[in-house]
Amino acid sequence: MKLYLTDSSGNAYKVRVLASILNVPYEKAYVDWDAKEHKQPAFLKMNPRGQVPVMEIDGKVLWDSTAHLVYLARKFGGEKWLPSDPLAMAEVAQWLAFAQNEVFFGLQWARGVVKGFKTGNLEEYRGYGRRALEVLDWRLAKNEWLALDRPTIADIACYPYVKRAPEGGLALDAHPAIAAWLRRCEGIAGWVKLD
Repeated sequence: MKLYLTDSSGNAYKVRVLASILNVPYEKAYVDWDAKEHKQPAFLKMNPRGQVPVMEIDGKVLWDSTAHLVYLARKFGGEKWLPSDPLAMAEVAQWLAFAQNEVFFGLQWARGVVKGFKTGNLEEYRGYGRRALEVLDWRLAKNEWLALDRPTIADIACYPYVKRAPEGGLALDAHPAIAAWLRRCEGIAGWVKLD
């Protein structure tokens, strides 16, 4: 298994976290982001979206962090991280979708504008980000985890861009339930520290 990544990618970070928790060995292939290696023809043959992470597994190429999490969870995690029961799986899946929508288009894109690697309407992105934090507050006010009352790939999928929300101008000070959830995630054995 080979993972194409950058150290700064939150989506690649998700994959690294689950692989670490499950003790899954893999080869790291670093992509030169500053040289725009991810936009070059060789990389675009693997991922036409020109993004990291990309994973090669047994001759197949997967180019989305959610696909990577699903693969690792089902292949190496048994029922714990992504159960096969349809209702339980759907509960996890709704948070995976949330990570790729409100969290990404709000928290991550606001961060991207502030950090200078994304253009667009900062206030619009912050609006989506505030909505993401409201939804997380709603869930975490009465639950320790996002799905199934235990850690799942839902938590891993949402974590990095929530953790980095302040970098986009969305402070977490007024969200103690979210801060407590972040600490619970970081307390999971094998969790990789987010630099």
